[in-house]
Amino acid sequence: MGDILKTATTSKYMEAIIKSLCIRVEGMRIGFNGEKTVIILHNPSLIVCCGNNTIVLDRREKVLKRDLKPWFSETSSILENTRQVFLRICDLFQCGPFGLSIVAGGVNPTTKEILEIPEFRNFKDLNLTGIGFTKKELDDVMDFEREDQNLHIGVGKIPFTYSHPNVFKYTKVHYWDACWVRLEHLLTIKDKFKITLGLHGLPLTDINKFIKFWVNAEYDLFKYMQIYNENRQHICIKTLFDELDVLHVYRLGQWRNLIAVKSPETRKRQILSVNWSEERTYMSAWDINERVQVMGQDDEPYAPEFEILKMLERRRALKMELDTVGEDEIRKQELTVAIDQITTGITLKGVVFRNERPTLFR
Repeated sequence: MGDILKTATTSKYMEAIIKSLCIRVEGMRIGFNGEKTVIILHNPSLIVCCGNNTIVLDRREKVLKRDLKPWFSETSSILENTRQVFLRICDLFQCGPFGLSIVAGGVNPTTKEILEIPEFRNFKDLNLTGIGFTKKELDDVMDFEREDQNLHIGVGKIPFTYSHPNVFKYTKVHYWDACWVRLEHLLTIKDKFKITLGLHGLPLTDINKFIKFWVNAEYDLFKYMQIYNENRQHICIKTLFDELDVLHVYRLGQWRNLIAVKSPETRKRQILSVNWSEERTYMSAWDINERVQVMGQDDEPYAPEFEILKMLERRRALKMELDTVGEDEIRKQELTVAIDQITTGITLKGVVFRNERPTLFR
């Protein structure tokens, strides 16, 4: 692949011939890191060095700056030269989506300068790394107006006091340092695909409040979410699911904790799943009629569980009314009969109450 690229620089004629071959490149990633800036092609694999530092700790084939000399200008910045080479590659091959990786900390043009280049704005995902980030660097990323792209900040410390209304604006969001994330930030999530939080300081009571918000919202928040538990915080079920109707289901050798949304008519995904391991808490949302994919296993839709959960919801409401009905004995009797009927209906669907927890084995 490197020889093909080198050949294309020899003349317009050779460039046209190679272009006519319609060579497909599955994807690209532009890595901005000062003189170590590279463009990485995927399938076929190739690393194009756009800076003078050619030390790349990677065994893949490399093409150096001097090998593509006709495409570079000695008077242009690394940013401009990278843009020019990127455009030539996109014109030469049939390229798939591309991502951006930016190392913060002064070795690059600023993130804002990079994102202001029109050709770089259509990235699929943005990976920001560094030792630590300034508020200005983070604001430049959060202020970017597109919402159909992904943001990954896996290495680098985010200021503990950082806040911005757009921290969950991107379609997929990954913050390994999430110690700064607070409940108020979580409540801004709306219609995203996947959220990942690494190191965080969220107490279990706040996660409970967030789950309640997720249940009661009239819109979808996300498809998947992971919250790591690096401190091995004990997951107290009573705290996590306080004041929630949860059905504990055993399917395909796995326990799942299911909750029904309050407004199914306004949601694309009407049933919510909350599970955990020692390392992390997993949350996901499902259409009650779609087949469920969990840990690589295909399973039946959650429609039967949704029906049971709505019965549990009704049962809870009647119990709350019974607790506040006062001296009205007739109404007390009506409520008691109704509660018993719902309980019987639930048990006929295979639910057993283990320590007052409704449990279903399927």
